[in-house]
Amino acid sequence: MGKHLLLPLVILSSLLGFLQALQCFHCDRVNASGVCVSGERFCETTGSQQCFVKKVYEDGIISYGYQGCSSLCVDMMFLNFNVNLDWKCCHHASLCNKF
Repeated sequence: MGKHLLLPLVILSSLLGFLQALQCFHCDRVNASGVCVSGERFCETTGSQQCFVKKVYEDGIISYGYQGCSSLCVDMMFLNFNVNLDWKCCHHASLCNKF
């Protein structure tokens, strides 16, 4: 009887794995070298949130960035004269938003 319950339990546990919250890197300010200089911690997504990483480039060179969890998350790039903003979202694995 125990063998008959094993397969449904394995299937159920794998399905529930998709519903688990993601752990994301969170940093209020990442410097150009990729080091968090303010607010380093982890956040956990809830509901439809995703991990994100936002990078700010000045004259084509990375200047600083941010990492965290976000409800509004769409991959996008803004271009404005010499300043570019690159926003990437991910939800395929925990800690997927490494700077």
